Amino acid sequence: MEIAGRRRSEMRRSRFGTSAAASVALAALAALVSLRSLAFLGLQPSAVGQSRRHIVASGGLLGALAVEAWMPSAAEALGSRDRRVAYPPINKNDPNRCEWRNSQIAQASAQRDKLYDLRECNLSGSNAADKDVAGALMNKGDFSNVNFENAVLTKVLATEGCFEGANFKNAVADRMDLTKANLKNAIFKNALLTTSSFEEANLEGADFTDAFLDSQSVRVICNNPTMKGTNPVTGADTYLSAGCDIQDAGGIPLR
Repeated sequence: MEIAGRRRSEMRRSRFGTSAAASVALAALAALVSLRSLAFLGLQPSAVGQSRRHIVASGGLLGALAVEAWMPSAAEALGSRDRRVAYPPINKNDPNRCEWRNSQIAQASAQRDKLYDLRECNLSGSNAADKDVAGALMNKGDFSNVNFENAVLTKVLATEGCFEGANFKNAVADRMDLTKANLKNAIFKNALLTTSSFEEANLEGADFTDAFLDSQSVRVICNNPTMKGTNPVTGADTYLSAGCDIQDAGGIPLR
């Protein structure tokens, strides 16, 4: 009888956990759909009172918190990056290596039929709008002033890459590794940046207006000493655009 009772209790807890997870996932999906719907309709979230700054300041954090509860923490998502990555050698004899190409399979999990290697490539000033470059290696490449609007850059590794003046408006750039990257004057307006790594990146003049950031990323960004200046294109104040002036945004004490 005692064993049967324990089993019934475990089953109830399991059903409760599944239900809670489903509710959180639905709330997260609703938040993301709302965010992307505004972009699709050509509406600026700030214009309809839904900017990230407005949501945090007014205490309306349900959508953001639901996403963070549903997704792994930044530390968990980026934990594997603490280990040294053994990269294959760069094939500099391939004349077509440094070109923008769309992923052909499993875009959602950033899988490809072959390695997409853009390491040390110079694609400055090129157009990657609407491209799916998920899972690409972009370490130490020059992607300054590249247009990544509406592009998918999920799980891209771009440590020490140069993205100065790049436009990431409406881009899906979650789980990107931008450690030590140059993001000076980059535009991340309305971009999805959850669990992306910005450690030691140059963020001077970057615009994070209405960008979707998890609380761990907000803490890293807002405590970056280069988080200053204004974006030369949008005129947005870098520090304010990420809501860094809002105390305890997302439950994390900021500087």
